[in-house]
Amino acid sequence: MISIIVPAFNIANNLDKLHRRLVLVSESLNEPYEIIIIDSGSTDGTRQKLIKLSPITAVLLSRNFGRNAAYDAGFKMAVGDFVVTFSGDMENNPEDIKKIVDKLREGYGVVSGWRQNRQDVFYRKLFSRFANWLVSKISGVKLRDFHSSLKGYRREFIDGVQILGETFIFMPIFAHDRGARVAEIEISSANGEAQKSRRKISEMAELFFDLISVKFLLNYFSQPLRFFGKWSLFSLFLAASTFIWAIIMKILGINDFSTTPLPVISTMFVVLSVTLFMMGFITEILLRIYYDRKDNAPYMIYEVVKNKK
Repeated sequence: MISIIVPAFNIANNLDKLHRRLVLVSESLNEPYEIIIIDSGSTDGTRQKLIKLSPITAVLLSRNFGRNAAYDAGFKMAVGDFVVTFSGDMENNPEDIKKIVDKLREGYGVVSGWRQNRQDVFYRKLFSRFANWLVSKISGVKLRDFHSSLKGYRREFIDGVQILGETFIFMPIFAHDRGARVAEIEISSANGEAQKSRRKISEMAELFFDLISVKFLLNYFSQPLRFFGKWSLFSLFLAASTFIWAIIMKILGINDFSTTPLPVISTMFVVLSVTLFMMGFITEILLRIYYDRKDNAPYMIYEVVKNKK
């Protein structure tokens, strides 16, 4: 079965066209399918039109929690072996979904769309290329368009992954960490204003911090004390080295403890070492609380409407 996940917000004017094209391409896949559209508290009548469409699974959030929350709700609702994500504003052509599914059938765990002929201004293209290069360099996953909303996944590689913050664009990294083979194929960009990049240059810092967060989660999420413990031991080593050097200087008559800042610096490193260890210890406790309450989500589903043919 194939699940197609589409977040939507104030797209009433294009909703019928979007649904019609999604149904047509889904029928061409020759496999059972479900179309899941998540409405993020639209105020233009999208919700009222959405629940009348068929076939569809309409997930109605209580308010606009953002695109990533919508995708997360969709992933949790999907039951297909293949899960395809698509943007509600049709920045890509729905017909390219078939290309994604065909590539998944070849055995790839993740298939990402690489948008062609994007109508962006020069500085946005430059920003996008640098951002994609940076993410690829740090993560080790070689993609040229992480921000593309058209992606396909095999369910086993994304089950249990919770999308928080802006981590949706890093889903291929999570899947790759679980052993998924990653492929990238060329897809077409829709014409018009909707497909233009919305990324701002000021978001580079946010992207960087999100990426560092993902990298940390992949390497140390299950054992955060190892990360903090390494730096704690390093600080303790610096504290011991500084204090020993202060003792040597006193023995040689170069400086007394009262005339050198080394004892104070050594004490600061000890405090830092203890602080880092406690941060790791507390994070371990919080991690266990997280696993105990992992079904909690930072959004609320108001209603789910399932309309079959």
